Order: sequence, then C-alpha cells, then structure tokens
Amino acid sequence: MRRIAFLFAAAFISLSVQAQLDIKELKLSNGMTVWLNEDHSQPKVFGAVVVKAGAKDCPNTGIAHYFEHIMFKGTDRIGTTDYEREKPWLDSISAAYDLLSRTKDEAARTHIQKHINELSLKAADYIIPNEFGRLISKYGGSELNAGTSYDMTFYHNSFLPQFLEQWCWLNSERLIKPVFRGFQGELENVYEEKNRAADNMGDAQEKIFSAVFKTQPYAYPIIGSTESLKNPRLSDMAAFFKKYYVASNMGLILCGDIKPDAALIVLLEKTFGRVQTGPAPERIKSPMPTIAAGEREEIKLPIPLIGAEALIFKAPTEFEADANALDLANKLLYNGKAGLLDSLVNEHKLMMAAAMSASLDDAAGSGIVVIPNLFGKMKKAEARVMEQIKKVMDGEFTDEQMEALKQEMVMEAQRDLETIDSRSDLLISVFFKGRTWQDVLNKIENIRRLTKQDVVAAARKYYGANYITLVKKYGTPDKETLKQPGYKPVNPKNTDAKSDFARQLEQLPVEHATIRTVDLERDVTMIQLESHTPLYYKENPVNDIFSFTIRYKDGDLHTPALKHLADYLSQLGTDSLKKQQLEQAWQRISTTMEIVPGDVAFSINLTGPESQLEPALKLLAHFLHSAKGDDKALKELKDNDKVERKAFGKQKDDVIGPMIHKVLYGQKSAYLTQLNKKEVKALKNEDLLNLFHELQQYECKLFYSGKKPVSEVSSLMKQTLPLSQCRRQQADTFRPAQQYDEPTVFFYHVPKSRQNLVMSYDAIDALPTAQERAVFRLWSEYFGGSMSSVLFQNVREFRSLAYSTGGKEFTTSMALHPNEMQGYVTVTGTQADKTMEALSTIDSLLHQMPMKTENLEAARQGVLNDIQNAFPTFRTVGKYVANQRRDGYTVNPETEMAGLVSKVTAKEMEQFHKQHVASHKNRVWVVIGDRKLTDMKALARYGKVVELRKEDVRR
Repeated sequence: MRRIAFLFAAAFISLSVQAQLDIKELKLSNGMTVWLNEDHSQPKVFGAVVVKAGAKDCPNTGIAHYFEHIMFKGTDRIGTTDYEREKPWLDSISAAYDLLSRTKDEAARTHIQKHINELSLKAADYIIPNEFGRLISKYGGSELNAGTSYDMTFYHNSFLPQFLEQWCWLNSERLIKPVFRGFQGELENVYEEKNRAADNMGDAQEKIFSAVFKTQPYAYPIIGSTESLKNPRLSDMAAFFKKYYVASNMGLILCGDIKPDAALIVLLEKTFGRVQTGPAPERIKSPMPTIAAGEREEIKLPIPLIGAEALIFKAPTEFEADANALDLANKLLYNGKAGLLDSLVNEHKLMMAAAMSASLDDAAGSGIVVIPNLFGKMKKAEARVMEQIKKVMDGEFTDEQMEALKQEMVMEAQRDLETIDSRSDLLISVFFKGRTWQDVLNKIENIRRLTKQDVVAAARKYYGANYITLVKKYGTPDKETLKQPGYKPVNPKNTDAKSDFARQLEQLPVEHATIRTVDLERDVTMIQLESHTPLYYKENPVNDIFSFTIRYKDGDLHTPALKHLADYLSQLGTDSLKKQQLEQAWQRISTTMEIVPGDVAFSINLTGPESQLEPALKLLAHFLHSAKGDDKALKELKDNDKVERKAFGKQKDDVIGPMIHKVLYGQKSAYLTQLNKKEVKALKNEDLLNLFHELQQYECKLFYSGKKPVSEVSSLMKQTLPLSQCRRQQADTFRPAQQYDEPTVFFYHVPKSRQNLVMSYDAIDALPTAQERAVFRLWSEYFGGSMSSVLFQNVREFRSLAYSTGGKEFTTSMALHPNEMQGYVTVTGTQADKTMEALSTIDSLLHQMPMKTENLEAARQGVLNDIQNAFPTFRTVGKYVANQRRDGYTVNPETEMAGLVSKVTAKEMEQFHKQHVASHKNRVWVVIGDRKLTDMKALARYGKVVELRKEDVRR
C-alpha cells in the first residue's frame, strides 16, 4: 500500500485549477497512461480505451478495422464455455485463412471458404454469443461502440457509476487475450459496412483522400481495399495486436461521476495493470505530399444542377505553432456570419463559399468550398474567392474584427470543455495525438495572444502556396459489390450460458443506487413572464457563455411554409442593417443567432458571452420587429428548393425518413403536407414576412442558461423582447399511427444502390396504462435495442445478413393520447442479394421470438442504463422539462418507467409479443434499393407490392 500511496501522491498531475476541468494523469506499473476527470454534473461515467494504432499503420489492408470488430467477440475467458476445446477449431480456421490468402484459383478458394464455414460451425459449439456486450449492459453500460480512424482505434461506452469496478474488469480483460471468434461472419459484416459506405458517398471521400495524399498511408481507405477484404490473414491480425496493443501505446480515459482517490488507483492497477507490456512501436508517418501547381481531380457526386469546387491547401496540424493563427485566418474568411467569404453569400454573389480545416496526426489541410449561384460561372466564382483570400494575406481586416473572432474561438474551445461527452471526445483526440491536457489549456491561452502579424504570416505561408482543385462532376462513382458467399449460418447452442468470468463478476459487490431522473419541479427554475410565456432557467456552473432560445408554439405540421421561412430569414437583414451589416453586428458582440424550424415549434437560438446578453437580446428584438424582405434571398430559397427536389432519391438516406413517415402517418406525413414546387415558386417576400410576424403571435417559451440571476434575466427579457403579443394557441397537430387492412410491401427504387434497406412496421393496439408501456419499452429493447437484442444476434451475428439492424417503438403521450395506436419499426441495411433472406429472418422472429433469460436481464438493465445515462446537461435540461410538460406530464414518466421495467416478467413479455406482434396479419414492409438487384416476385409473398415514386412520399 505504501507504493500505491506514493503513486497517488507523485503521479497525479493537476492540470487546471477549475475542479470540473481538473484532469489527473498517472502511469500504471505496465506503462499505461490513465486520465481521470471528476464531474458530477450528470449521473454517469464515460469510459474509453484508446490505442495509438489505426489505418495508417496497416495501409490498405483494413487490419486495424478488422481487429476493432474482433474485440467484441470475447477472449479466452469471455464468450466461451470451454476455450481449451474451442481453441483447436479456431487455430484451424486461422490456418485456413492464411491458405486462402495465398490461393488465386477461384474453385480452390471456394473449397477453402466452405471448409472454413464447416470449421466455424464446429467452433460455434463453444461460443456464448455477444457475452461481452451483454455483460456491459448488465453492469450499467449503454452506447457500447468503437471506432477506427487513420491514427487510432478506440473503444467506449457510458455506464452507471456504481458499476465502475465491473467496467474495469471487463474492459481490461478484453485487452489481454482477445480471440478471433466468429471471424467468418464478422468478415461478412465488414463487407456490408463497405457497401453501406459506398452507397453513402464513401467512395467520394476515398477519392478525395487519394487525390490529396497520393501514395502516403492516408491515401488508402480505413476499411481496406476490396482485395484485402477478400484475403484476410488472422496471423497478421495477431501480429498487429502483439505490436500495437501494448500498455505503453494505450490510454485509459474515465470522465464523469467518479472519485479519483487511492482506492480507484488500486482498482486500475489490479485490472488494467494486467495488460501486456512492451515498447511503444515506431509508427508510419503520412505527411501530405508536395502539391504541384495546377493539380486538379474530378470527384463524382450525385448532386445535380450546381457546380462545386474545393481548393485544398496544406495546413499545420492542430498543435503546431501557427495552427491557431491559420484557424483565425479561416475565421476571418468564414465564420457563418460576417467573414469575407460569408459576405459573398450575404450579398448573393455566390450560393456558398466556406473555409474549413481538418487535422490528422501527421498532416492537415484547409479547404475552400466554392459553389456559384445556380447556373453561375465557376471561373468567376473562384476569382471572387481568391480575392477575399488575398485580403487576409494582405492584412485587410480590422483589429476589432480579429478580437471578436478570437473571443469566438475561445468560446468554442470552452464549449468543448463543458460536458462529460464533449470533454471525453476532446481527451480522446488529445491523447492519440500525443499531447497533454496542458496543451489544450495552453492552446486557449495562445488564441488570446494572437496578433495581426501572426495571422497574416500564416495566411501567406499556407494560402500563398499551391493547392489541389477538386471538381464536382455529376454522377455516381463506380461501385464494386462483394457478393453473398452462401455460408451456412451459425446456430450457437449456448445463447443463455455464462462463462466462468461472468460468474466471477457476479461475486463483486454492487452498491444499490436508485435510477436518477430529472425532477420536473426542482431541476429547473420556471417563472411566468407573461400569461403564455414561461422562462425555463438553469444556471451555468462552468463558464461565462450564455445560451438562450425563444421557441414559438407553431411548427411545420401546422404551417408547412415555416421550413422555408427559416431558410429565408437566415438570408435577411433589417430595415436599417443589410445582411452583411447585421452579421457584423452579431460578430462585434461575439454572439451567434441560429434559426431552427421543427414539426411542432420554431426556435431562434442565441449563444454568446454573458457580458453581451443585453445587446444580443436588443439586436434579436430589432430583427424580430424589422426584418426586411430581399428579392435575391427569395430567389436563393427557390433555387435551393429546386436543387433539393432534383437531388431527392439519388441516395437511400434521402428516402428513409419520408418512407417511415408515409407508412406511419399516410397522407399526414410531414413530407406530404409540405409546400409543393408550385407553392414554393409562388412565394413572395410579403408572404414570408407576414408569416414571420404571425409566428410571433403564438405562445412561446424562453430558455436561458448562464451566470446571471433569474431575476435579472427575467427583467431583461420582459424589457427587451415583444412577449405580450405571444398569446395565440397552436391547433392540435397530433397524428395517429396508421392501421392497414392487408399485408403490404412498399418498394422505392434507388438506382445503383449496392445495399437495400428493409423496414417493417407493426401497428400496436393502444397501451393506456404505465404498466403496458413498460412492457412495450422492455420488449422493444429486448427485440431490437442493442447488441444483445434478438434482431442483432439473429440477423447480424448468426447469419451475417446486415451491418446494421435494430428496432424502435413509437409511442404517444400517455397523458394526452393514452388510447391511440402505437407502432414498432425495424430498420435493416443488407446487401441487395441478401434482401429476401434478411426479410424472411426478421419476419420469422416477429412471428416467433426466442426468449433467453440472460438477454432479457441485459435488456432490462439496458433500459435503466439508457434512462440514467441520458440525463440532460445544464444547457438542455430546461428544454427536457418543457417537452415533458408539453406532453402533459407533471411528474417525469421515466421515474415510474424505471420502477415498472424492473418488475416486468418474462411471461408478460411473451404475452405482449403473442398479443400485439406475433398475431399481426397486416404487417407492412418497406424495401429501398435497386429494382434490378431485388427479387420483386419474391417480395409478393409478404403482401401486396406497391412501388412508390417520389411524389408518393414527398410533396
């Protein structure tokens, strides 16, 4: 214990005087770095393991990404009933894959793959499927996930604080001896992931990186080449693990409701101190190659009508000496308000002009995006942009502009430090780049010290150099589909089994803790400013940045033109300030205004320094009263609508929302009640301005989070804002879920799509009691909510039919609409040639759901975890409370839900499934994909096939 006490005293490094930002660092005895951040603002902990190993360390092979997937399959002690008997089969599979990688003859390869399938079926006799994920849920975890980038791999989830010890044992165990279990199936899932990325313009991103980095490691896709995907070598993955997954190359991050004391250090040493030691490996570098004059590359994108270019310049990486100066130069060019490039948009000379930067570990770039007005000339647009860049290089900006933007940059950095989630993301980024928390704090101070000379020097250095021009070409990139191999699905025998390690975890003591939910009366201060205008107030305990929202009680469902009004208002000035002048006024007080339409409300948000709250509210009041119409803004609104309509349906993601709304709400879908092309074309300035003034007659809610006392804030708002007129009540926009008279299959054709999206919809009879809602919530989690769910296990893990699959319940407010129909929707992304097998599997599960005790308990805890881990931040808790009250609740329904879910029995679950799902005769299916690759005749087995067109789902 004396040694531990010494470590506690000597190794902790306090890097900030503010308690919530205090990051404590230590080294475990094996060399692993640990960063601890205590923050009790939310009742959760975010935990992550970061490995300095990514795609650049294994260029074009996909090994780092493959290995990330394998880390969910368990170890020699997790996920197996008997590893000693399982191991010979796994060794044979590994040898067979090495043989496959050396074999070119297709017939021989097919024979080897079938043999691997046979070996995999034998090995499956010992698998406990997804035991790691199930244990994470059992011990308080939610949002379990991982990610592979070019520079790192990280594994993370949020969890309830009372399960800290179990989290440490689980997440350290997975790092000691991971097992390549279920690899053939996981390989298929990676194929699906590659296909999905290609459909979502991932090929375009790969083309951009290839153009910029040429033959450097960053030039190759993270997921690897198709050839590499077809020829994986498990021996190479084992060597990758041995080289990179050593303690000295890893970081452990714990941020949230923890106490970083001696007891925690003892626990970390006992758990993560077991990870293998070894020297940190020397890593491959991937600098950006020299850019030659006049480099150009065409990038195919399925975006019609508009022309677009991106000018890519070299830039310093995040912590290099002149990085802050170039960031400020970019801010002078583009800040979403009054930058030099913004002025081109504000004055309607371009449709878009923006500056942005991205930093990897070894290289960084700045990109200038140029989009001319519809049918405008690209050469002229580019000349205008270069003219603005030259102004920054020549120092043609004022000290006042620079100081205001410096303050904005500082505020942005401070916002990144506010919450557990944002701070954790920052810690992960800082660690993999080999920096310290002090570097983060120094960066903020260095922003404050920037001079005009610094900014000009950085602009000349980087924007005075050569650049690559990426030119958008209309079209769809060529796609290479990895076809279904026809493997026999795994049918594990041990879905309800426990490993010895799981039994050991059960012996650890757990402190009983009540699930914490928001108290609608106490967690936010609510005062009535006017009869129909409440203020929801929450003190900001972290910094001097306020956030304010005025939310009018009218939305797109009642007034469809509000969607267009938001776009229009974002382009307007006032009767005394042109658009650019208005944005300069916002910039002078370092405040941002954002206009956000919604289904049932229309919001205007302000964020800025606390000292500028009063001038910000006065400027907002001026805009509310004196916004001035603009013909060019109106034309731009119509041009944008034209492009959006023309582009719709080129990507599957365009169609998902409209299809779900069509199935759920029929002709009352928000996409079918919006303005049509003719109505948008007929809009006039006076129509939209009148609509804006009518909007301000509706009841409104105010939300404020900041340092000022509530009395001062309420007085200021009553004096400044036109609140007395906010009295009009919104018409009821409730839409009941649809019922169908016959089984139906809706199909939407998306040409050249490699994947199909398969959705199911079941109308669920009214559930008017809290007990019935609790059963539905738990059933939904059990059936489609997590990695332990029925869907994930049977569709992805056992059969490799999808990369993503899940389900979600759609419920009405029990306080307002207890007797209305509910709904349940599943969504699965599958390769086109697997569509019928995926649909058939989901249908059979909906008719006959397997009940597994261990997975039910994981689902039960998963619901409780989600309730507490979703506890809102100080900036969002006011809106959370207001939304609950809008839905008719005086007491948080999640509090009762937590108590009821804990008591739901397996019998109640089975009865619910039998009554509401299994017996459903009029199930609706939706398939989105390429007609040429889909067996349309086979779809008819599941109902009347109705092929929908654009006008059927989007007005």
